[in-house]
Formats: sequence, structure tokens, C-alpha cells
Amino acid sequence: MTTIDTAPVVETPDLYGAFPRLSDAQIETLGAYGRRRPTRRGDILALAGHEFDEFLVVLRGRVAVIEERGEDRRIIHVHGPLRFLGEVGLLEGQVSFLTFEVRDPGAVLAVPVDKLRRLVLRDEGIGDLILRAYLIRRSLLISQGAGFRIIGSCYSADTRRLRDFAARNRLPHQWLDLEKDRQADHMLDQLGYGIDDTPVVIWRGGEVLRNPSNAELAARIGLLPATTQDRAAVADLLVVGAGPAGLAAAVYGSSDGLDTCLIDGVATGGQAATSARIENYLGFPTGISGAELAERAVLQAERFGARIRVPAEATGLGGREGRHVVALAGGGEISARTVVIATGARYRRLQVPRVTRLENGNVYYAATQPEALLCQGDPCAVVGGGNSAGQAALFLAARPRCTYWCVAAIWASPCPDTWLKRSARIRGSRCGATPRWPRCWVTRNFRRSWYGTTEPTTARPSRPATCSCSSARRRTPRGWPAPWPWTDAASY
Repeated sequence: MTTIDTAPVVETPDLYGAFPRLSDAQIETLGAYGRRRPTRRGDILALAGHEFDEFLVVLRGRVAVIEERGEDRRIIHVHGPLRFLGEVGLLEGQVSFLTFEVRDPGAVLAVPVDKLRRLVLRDEGIGDLILRAYLIRRSLLISQGAGFRIIGSCYSADTRRLRDFAARNRLPHQWLDLEKDRQADHMLDQLGYGIDDTPVVIWRGGEVLRNPSNAELAARIGLLPATTQDRAAVADLLVVGAGPAGLAAAVYGSSDGLDTCLIDGVATGGQAATSARIENYLGFPTGISGAELAERAVLQAERFGARIRVPAEATGLGGREGRHVVALAGGGEISARTVVIATGARYRRLQVPRVTRLENGNVYYAATQPEALLCQGDPCAVVGGGNSAGQAALFLAARPRCTYWCVAAIWASPCPDTWLKRSARIRGSRCGATPRWPRCWVTRNFRRSWYGTTEPTTARPSRPATCSCSSARRRTPRGWPAPWPWTDAASY
């Protein structure tokens, strides 16, 4: 157990722009919307797992940001005067993933979140500063494995479902694999659960959710599924699908004064949110990650009053009394005068024999931070010949071990290796680092079965732009027939 009282109080340096200081003029502007209050050592300004509806600025003293894991408490950041607390979940109505505890007495400025949203619309300088810092903080939390924990086998479909839901909603979490992590078994024993009870989600203080549905986990986090009020009202505009097109429709509709509701069965952002870097999106000359693009669009839509409901899966469309009626999974319906269907596309799958058996734990159709953490330390291959495949290869190549980019010549650009190195140099020059690029080869008959055979084919794989295939280990998963049929000397 970490002894917080004896831990040194050193303010966290601002290395990434995540912890900026507000100017005196900005403090004065915020002061018109909030109130100042004194703080004493040990005061809890926000508690992990509970609603957090105030934007707090440290005026005097220091505040520790603490991650709580049962009895263990770890200080991850310390904020001093003129810094503000929280991360992007505050603006999106989610519960706090961290605890804020006063270490040195002083004072804070507390601004209600609804007033902060109005201020952000009026003051572009404050709005951009807060939003940028909050987005970076959320990325830091995800990379640090903060938040709730998911315990389950990498071969479990329900474990993969929960991991995908958390990753696509950009929720801070840590996954403990029963197949590799000894701590997972020890933790299950402490909680009194067995392997048959997994997957489980562990929240602050040891609260356990046993194989929760996406809707149950969303409710605990603070995401908003469709409510009784949504079902009772008739919206002016209902947008089905929360990818870039759906989010844009919600922004345009709500900004014109329409009562707008946006629903999606899994998460906001769509396929764009699974891209590690988008270099060709209008208005972002230096590029932007898909996750950041989605977060910005969500906040923009909510600024104009759009109601975003996730998860809320549409299962049917009908009509009644001159209006459209959309049926929802699990019962219920939403009525609207106009419906925009922006459900996007579905992934096509790799035409590899028995690849579906590996999609629960070894084959991913995205290459973002969560997938990079899962592949860390193992060789991985990116299959495809488009821009996003190259970007995924560059993104994964920055991690330890080898990254291979497998390009099928029948749809590849003329010189994929040249394109890859040029992109790597551009990206390296932006961050001042020496670029690393993956090993690249082009083949007309790329279809290597994970079971050791090579089969020629001309079929194009499913969305090659973002298909990253991690290494498939030789270890036999629980409940699967033995022996596990890999014969290669490196166990792959």
C-alpha cells in the first residue's frame, strides 16, 4: 500500500501541453462564472467513480491526482497554482476516473460544468486551451493503464467485446490477461471469483461487474444510453450512426436550432476513431488522431445542444402518425420528424482459412494505442496497401520488436516502400526524432494461413488500411483442442 502522506509533493512538469497554467486575465474571466473557496489538507475535491460536475482551478496550494486500486493509492500528477483539474470526461458527463486530494492548503475556483460549456462557446482562447489539455490528459491516462480493470482471457469473446467497447469509447482502463498475467489469477482469488466467472470488470474500491453488457458498463462509467425522456419526446432530427458523417449531421442540425439526437450501438467516431493518424483531413495540416477528431466532434455537437446516446443500437425503422420511429435493441423506440442514416461500412475480413478463430485475441482491424499496447513486445504484421496501412505500420514500428508491412501488389501503390520512408521522414522531422520504419515486402499471393500453409488468392482483404494482425502464440487457449498446430521454431 502506498503511503500518500509521506510521498513527496513535486509539481508535475508540463512536458506535453497537458498541464498549462491559466493567465491572470483568464482566471478573472472564469471568476465571473464560479466561486472561490478555501481548501484544507486532505480535502477530497473529486472521488474516483463518482460524478464530477465542477471545473476546478487551483489558486493556491497543491492538489494531488491519485489513482486508487483497492487499498493501493498512487499519485500520478500534482498540480500547483493556476493549473486546472480534470480531463475530457468532465465535459462529456462521465464519472471521475481519479481522486483529487488537497496536499497543501490554499484555495480553488469552482465553475459549474454547464457554465463552463457556455463560456467555451464565447471565449475561443480559453476553450482551445482547456480542450487541448483535456484531450492530452485522456491519452496519457489510457497509455498509463489508469481507470477500471478488465480481467479475462485473450481467447474470450466477451473479454474482447469489453476491451473493444472501452477502447472505441476511449475509456481509461487496464486489461489483465488470464493467459499471461499471474496478477490476474491472484486478484480473482482475492475477490472470490473463479475463471468461469470471467470476464470481470473491477471498479474503484473493489466493486466487481461480472461479465457486464456494454450498456451496464456504460451506465457505470456515465455514458448515456437512450433514456425514457428520449423515447417519449419527438426529436426534430435523429441521426443513426456516430461516425464523422453522423457527428457532422448532429453539429449542423443542432447549430441550426433543431432538437437533435444522435445514437450509436457502440461508440462515437466510427472507423475514423480507429486510425492512429489522419494526415489528409481538411483543416488539420499537421494531422490528427482519429480519437482526437472524434472527441472534438462530440464536444462540438454537445455545445450546440445535441443529445448523444451511446450505446443505443437501432434495429428497425418504421412510421407512425406522420413521423419516423426507430426501434432500439433491448426494447424501446425513438420518434423523429427526420432521420439521417449514417451507419457507415462494415469491415471485410481477411480471406485466410480459420482466421475467425483468432479474431478474439490476435487479429485486430485497427492500429491505435490500445492495439499497440496489446502487441507490445511481440512481432506484428500489418496487412494492406493503402495510406492507413502505411500509417499503422509507422505507428507500430515505434514500439519495441519487429513490425512487418505486407503489401499485396495487385492493389498496392507503385512504390510502397518509398512512400513509407517518405512518410516516416516527414513524421520524424515533426517530432525531431530519427524515423523508424517497418520491414516491407510486396507479394501477389500473400495469404499465409496461420496453420502453416500458403494459399494463393486474388481476393482483397478486409479494410487493408487498418488491419493489423498481431502474432499468434503457440500456447493452447483454455477450452480449445490440443495440440496447438504451430510448428515454427520461434513458436509463431
